[in-house]
Amino acid sequence: MKIDQTKIQIVHNPTAGAEEHEAEHLMEMLNAAGYRCNYGSSKKKIMKKIASDVKYIAVAGGDGTVRKVVLAMLDKKLKYKRPLAILPLGTANNIASSLGIEENLRLNAESWKQGKLQKLDIGVAKTRKEEKHFIESFGFGLFPALIKWMDEQPKTPFEDPNDEVLEAHQALLHLAKHYQPIPATVLFDGKELSDEFLMIELLNISRLGPKLMLAKNANPGDGMLELVLVKAKQRPLVIKYLEEIVAGKKPQFPIKPIAVNQFKIKLDTKDIHVDDELMETTQHTWEIDVLPHMIEVLLTK
Repeated sequence: MKIDQTKIQIVHNPTAGAEEHEAEHLMEMLNAAGYRCNYGSSKKKIMKKIASDVKYIAVAGGDGTVRKVVLAMLDKKLKYKRPLAILPLGTANNIASSLGIEENLRLNAESWKQGKLQKLDIGVAKTRKEEKHFIESFGFGLFPALIKWMDEQPKTPFEDPNDEVLEAHQALLHLAKHYQPIPATVLFDGKELSDEFLMIELLNISRLGPKLMLAKNANPGDGMLELVLVKAKQRPLVIKYLEEIVAGKKPQFPIKPIAVNQFKIKLDTKDIHVDDELMETTQHTWEIDVLPHMIEVLLTK
């Protein structure tokens, strides 16, 4: 008796992961798990055409590939809206880790048959001239400085991805010791606060950057963002936290996030980050909101 296979669209980053994550091996694994796959590379135009009988869009790659697919879906005004299934192949895999998604690809794919779904909000940061969507986080200060530092380093591949993460932790520790605070005025929950900050982050998930959990209770489908404000006077707390991270310990981030669904900030800095991308801006006032329940993601646990 012939069993009908579930049809999925796979969007694969061919440069992510190890040899066993090459397109041919992924397709074989998914076919063996009972799926009929349409293949697409993330290096080409994605979401160009999604067949009407495709049930899931499987994203095989890191956080950047997941973001690329989600933004493409938003750009198409959700014409091709399907639940996302994430096969984490990146270095950090912050989105998958925050959702508790299985790293073992075979077990991951098998679990899709349960149809367990998680709503995923999208953050939106706006000025008079710009609008940026984010899935992981949006912010100012230390993390844009870290991305800039990493972009300036020679592109030498790491044999062990954990070595790359450790290097980022060490760089962030150095920046935390020397970063010049940013004067800013923030408005949230009817309050206005003016101070000097080392870091201002709005997180939709629990982790950002090099696998750092800053908001362990974040729920990416609750219509809220987790606001992390690190004032200049709190520098010693952040330094101690990062020293313990570099030493291989697992400390809890010492500054409690604040749940917000609207946020406004006035500051003078050209560097911002939107998820894992560094961007420059000439705008000084940003309003951040949440677009609730824009995407559904298949969970594995």
